[in-house]
Amino acid sequence: MKRVIFDTNIYGHLLQEKDIEKLQKAIRENKELTVYGYTPIRKEIRAIPKITQLSRKTRNALLALYDQITSDHFLQDSEQISNLAECYSKRYKELGGTYSFETNIKIDFMVVACASIYGLDIVYSNDSRTLVSKIAVMAYGGVNTTVKLRTPCFYDYKKLINQLRMV
Repeated sequence: MKRVIFDTNIYGHLLQEKDIEKLQKAIRENKELTVYGYTPIRKEIRAIPKITQLSRKTRNALLALYDQITSDHFLQDSEQISNLAECYSKRYKELGGTYSFETNIKIDFMVVACASIYGLDIVYSNDSRTLVSKIAVMAYGGVNTTVKLRTPCFYDYKKLINQLRMV
């Protein structure tokens, strides 16, 4: 069984699919895949502004999708995760990364730190500018090797959808 976590952007992509109900069912019933929730991801979804009726509906639909997919599989946030994410950020900057930790990549690095600490197999993300950029992936690998953690694999949305539609 693969233990995975979805970056926030994956939920938005799933919501746009015409066969979303079928995909949700495929995720819930897939014995080879367990999707974990993580508080900072849910907080990002909750932070979607409720300016218009459409944005309220989208926010509510994303929260419902998140809750259904992750069901009772939640990972606790910790100081250890925050510290590891900061180590990733330092290494990322040393390697030439340009995004600011506090304003651009904190949640992304925390998701990877969470996955690494909990020993998850895969992080699904379509965020090639930050979470799965070449420099960021090098930073995760370097830090995780030093602290003796396994770095999860990184797959994009297309790979996830192809896997779900084959079920």
